[in-house]
Amino acid sequence: MNAPEDRKGYYDAYWSAPIHSDNPYLRWKTEFTVAHPKIRTSEAIVDIGCGPGAVLRALQPTRVRLVGVEISAGAAKALTEAGLEGVSADLEEANLPFPDATFDSVLCFDVFEHLFAPARLLADAHRVLRPGGSAFFCVPNALNAYNRVRFALGRHVDIMDTSHHEGEMFSNHIRLFSKALFEEFLDAGGFEPLEKHFYFPTTFGDETQPMPSGLAKFITAPRLHDRWPALFALAFLYVCRKRLA
Repeated sequence: MNAPEDRKGYYDAYWSAPIHSDNPYLRWKTEFTVAHPKIRTSEAIVDIGCGPGAVLRALQPTRVRLVGVEISAGAAKALTEAGLEGVSADLEEANLPFPDATFDSVLCFDVFEHLFAPARLLADAHRVLRPGGSAFFCVPNALNAYNRVRFALGRHVDIMDTSHHEGEMFSNHIRLFSKALFEEFLDAGGFEPLEKHFYFPTTFGDETQPMPSGLAKFITAPRLHDRWPALFALAFLYVCRKRLA
């Protein structure tokens, strides 16, 4: 089987895991997106690398055009069956199958860290976004304090990568973003951040990475993830506009 088919099979299995259908991080992204004024005034929205489409499903019912793009043909088919517009596309090898300036809002949540060539997809997101439109980009912070401590102790376990739930040997993330690198990446791709939002959950840890009770409050009560996001935020969600030449 060639490489593209391997990736498609991998993500068919990846998105079937229950954790990708409901978790605190997904709920945070979904609630933020659904409530955002730019989304509420959009007439055409695309979610690139949408997985099972939780964010798009939360926007229903609406007359707005809702499009989900996903390498998993099964996920794309499920979106279509749910009344959305599901499109199967390999984000590593194919351009987004839309004309220039098609969408008022472009979403791309937790995708770039999975790609060999993330700048290629960023350029295509820039192409399909209408002038004056908004792009919502989110990536995990690979240099959060927990990951730094684990690395210093001789083991790299990314708390924002679900591979550790299954005891996988390697991370699902192949591009690692810090706050500075994320901002450099967006700037190089022609995007200007208008809003910056930083994620930390109300409870921290899971059954495979248990944490002391109260640890999350130590971060969230003084808003350390907002005050020093490069160290304490677990993910960055930026709302951007395209910079026109």
